[in-house]
Amino acid sequence: MPRIYTSASDPIDFCFKCFPDEDQAFEEFGDVGDGPDGRGNCYDYDSAHPEYSDDEYNCHGCKKLLTSADDYMQGG
Repeated sequence: MPRIYTSASDPIDFCFKCFPDEDQAFEEFGDVGDGPDGRGNCYDYDSAHPEYSDDEYNCHGCKKLLTSADDYMQGG
């Protein structure tokens, strides 16, 4: 957490506070088109993501800069 891939395979990143629950996320991102190359629905919830401390990623919800505190792997 906290990354969602839309059905069109676009990555959407969140801080922990803004990360939607699975039902909410599917409603908003689960049927927005097909993935590239005709692969069909590429929706994925709670996906792996790059380390947020390595690049500049912003939360889709509140727009804050994501840091290592928002990394999925932090603490185990």
